[in-house]
Amino acid sequence: STHSPSSPSPRHFLSCCSSLLGLENRPARGGLVNLVFNGHHVHVRASHVGIDAGTICRRVQEDSVRVEREAWTAKFRGLKKTVILVGYDDMEPLSGITLKLRALQSMLNQFPEFREDVVLVQVAIPLHDSRGEMMHTEYAEEVGRVAAEVNAQYPGAVLMQHEKMPFAPRVALFSVADVLVNSAVRHGLSLVPVEYVLASQADRGKRGSLLLSEFTACSKVIPGVIRTNPWREEDFAKSIVKSLRQPQHERQHWCAEQLAWCKHNTVLRWAENIMEDMKRVRAYMIEMGEDTTRSACCRVGLVKSSYREISSNILRPMEVNSAYSSCKTRLLLFDMDMLRPSKEDMENGGDTLWQQTLASIQLLVKEAGNCVFLLSSDSPENLLAMLKRMKGIDKLGLAAEDGYYYKWPNSPPDRWDQRQHVVTQWKEVCSALMHTYAERTTGTYVQEDQIASITWHYGVSNPDFARMQGKELLNHLNDTLAHLPVEVVVGKSFVRVRHQGVTKGSLVTHIIQHYNSRGGVDFLLCLGDDRIDEDMFHTLKDYQQGAQYRLFEGREQEIKVFTCTVGRQPSLAGFCLYTLEDVQEVLSQLSLQTKRKMRSAATMLGLSSLS
Repeated sequence: STHSPSSPSPRHFLSCCSSLLGLENRPARGGLVNLVFNGHHVHVRASHVGIDAGTICRRVQEDSVRVEREAWTAKFRGLKKTVILVGYDDMEPLSGITLKLRALQSMLNQFPEFREDVVLVQVAIPLHDSRGEMMHTEYAEEVGRVAAEVNAQYPGAVLMQHEKMPFAPRVALFSVADVLVNSAVRHGLSLVPVEYVLASQADRGKRGSLLLSEFTACSKVIPGVIRTNPWREEDFAKSIVKSLRQPQHERQHWCAEQLAWCKHNTVLRWAENIMEDMKRVRAYMIEMGEDTTRSACCRVGLVKSSYREISSNILRPMEVNSAYSSCKTRLLLFDMDMLRPSKEDMENGGDTLWQQTLASIQLLVKEAGNCVFLLSSDSPENLLAMLKRMKGIDKLGLAAEDGYYYKWPNSPPDRWDQRQHVVTQWKEVCSALMHTYAERTTGTYVQEDQIASITWHYGVSNPDFARMQGKELLNHLNDTLAHLPVEVVVGKSFVRVRHQGVTKGSLVTHIIQHYNSRGGVDFLLCLGDDRIDEDMFHTLKDYQQGAQYRLFEGREQEIKVFTCTVGRQPSLAGFCLYTLEDVQEVLSQLSLQTKRKMRSAATMLGLSSLS
């Protein structure tokens, strides 16, 4: 839970998740933002925490607070000051104390009527490190110099306090102040303004105003505050005067609103809201059919257990091996774009993993009863170039450009079939729009070399700005192309317009129908990792629900279907894996079974020849 929906905290958190972990976020029920990391659903909620308002309101009526208030009143009477400004900050640069003092000096220069009556009580709390040494000493010296300069020009205008104040004198000071002035240049959680509002409940307490920096989270949630930019000295000074000249009826109205907000948004209510959100999220997960039995707990602090131990829908190699070995005819569907490492991964040792993956696929292709398909979004030429090191490529089933081109197993590599006739007049409109966005977004480019699709890629540009541009382009394309036979899809780092019906899912339907007409398969494994692979998972989910058994040699055989997404969740796939190393482990164990069968067959053949 972060402090405010409009504060930078949730935005920075989501940006870090995107940049460092490659996670996508999406809106969820109840105004939450959902992230999925290694099978775990993380929901981000923006809400400002409060304080125990009941306890504060009760304690401000204590005799100790009354005594301290009388002492502050006598002190200001002795100083002949009738307008009290209060600042309560840590002694650090982000608190902006020097900016506040400069703004006060500017105000007194511009508005002479306040020179004799105004005093700023600035409480600057020293911070210490783990060794007990004071931190930010240079800034503390600068604050002292500026305060001395203001007092030299306007004697008694600044009263500095260099220690943390106990509850009674602090609340008593708040209760006699006219304005609480905050000048932080970056601040997340600050409960001082909330305590200042509740201090008005003290006996004969003033109804003061709140002047808060726009860079604080509470300035965006507490009603009626006067917001200012502390870097703009003249505007800051005018904001101080505005708060002092605020009409009495307006001040009373906003004080009542602020008091009601602080009493309603307590720390207890904040905790209750979070618990309600957790219950609501869990109920929604159950409604969507997700397993929550192993995640129905709350963990606090750092734990060493891995996500693999907690998640319950991981694709277990042992289960796949068992089903694989017990079946006779198998259909294996792999997303080629998932298996192929990126250029950066290739430089960091990904080529070794790629060679191992190709070797495993090569063994799987050799086993009798296996039909292996590699599906890619790339062109046929690029797909064949990626597989040039692989032997027996003619035995592979291949699909390029999301299924527009496809090749059946045991057909020559240069023999490609086409699914349907495609009209390409719409590509001119798409090209013009995408090039416009490519010019506006550094690091993006348009891929136009495919027959049935055109793609705007933004993988190497600034992720936040590019994602925002991608959403805008998506809306623009949907509005422009609504009457044409195309669909607009969003992938990992691209926006693609493709002809209707040219999807991996429609090709998988065609492949399954082809093999069903020849007796069907009793084992099916499908691996994908992108949003556009959801078409395949949707097709196979319907197939699994409608075809539980097949008739083979006069007997019913159970059809075992494994659909697995790699990294991306939530998904229509039944299982998940996290990395390409996990995928390689599954493939290597399946290929190991093939190797053992081939050795066993060779041994039996040798023995039969000897006999």
